[in-house]
Amino acid sequence: MSRTFLVAVCFTTLCFSSLAVAGETKSIPVGDSPESVCRGFGGLLYVTMINKDEPGDGTIVAIDGEKVTVFAKGFNAPKGLVFVGGFLIAADETTVWKVDAAGVASKLAEGKDFPKPIEFLNDVAAGLDGQSVYVSEMSTPSPMFDPSGERKLYDLDSPQAKELPRKGRVYRVTLDGKITEAVPPGNEAIRFPNGVAVAGSKDHEQLYVGDFFTGNIVHYTEGQYKILATGLRGIDGLTVTPNAFYASSWTQGKVWKVDRKAGETVVLLEGLKTAADFYFDDAQQQIIVPDMVSGTLHFVSLK
Repeated sequence: MSRTFLVAVCFTTLCFSSLAVAGETKSIPVGDSPESVCRGFGGLLYVTMINKDEPGDGTIVAIDGEKVTVFAKGFNAPKGLVFVGGFLIAADETTVWKVDAAGVASKLAEGKDFPKPIEFLNDVAAGLDGQSVYVSEMSTPSPMFDPSGERKLYDLDSPQAKELPRKGRVYRVTLDGKITEAVPPGNEAIRFPNGVAVAGSKDHEQLYVGDFFTGNIVHYTEGQYKILATGLRGIDGLTVTPNAFYASSWTQGKVWKVDRKAGETVVLLEGLKTAADFYFDDAQQQIIVPDMVSGTLHFVSLK
């Protein structure tokens, strides 16, 4: 999320299992407003930094151990980040950037290239073909927030909730800049899509979307929307594995694991100010979570 929308925590009541919360291994400071993290060139971690929310002051930093260096710059408010096809791909308001190994950024797609007006590009997920990404067009987030509190979402049954727009959608963008609509707008299950995840196979990709406002995790295929989990309000990052969903909450400062068979929801990490777009580090059996407001990166063991 952009610092513009730092508005109070919404404490949503969920039914959790009695499993223990995972142990945090370490946290490190990385600078102003880290939003998304992934592994990239040389196996290093790369993080999008919104910084002061001034036009052009956004960066991508590289992290080697606990050393943080600026790798690429000139962005506005960069959010979702993935490494695919030998490039870092970042969503930045109305632009999708492609960054090479030298840190040189070029515009892969910008507002004028999309078939519909762009308001708020957010998360990015790599396509399984290694030559494309899926980008959530969240639409402007501000209508979701109740001004009576900081980072507080309107209640789901409130009059304001009933009047919220349904403009959010997901686009597929190839690394040569071709754009198609992957998830259309209009369905109540996905009003403000943020986290996007891809599963399945290269020939039959399965798209999963986390809706920020409702807290739904939705599987979309062939025009059908199927809600697979709910109650995870403020969803930012999303990862899907064969056995579980992992989701972070920007409003609640939590990371959850949802067992796909049993339906149990377990808190893996809580107490952050804003749990942003995390990296599921399968090789190291950990998740790496930026806390945007505190400017820190948290490493949580899944072992």
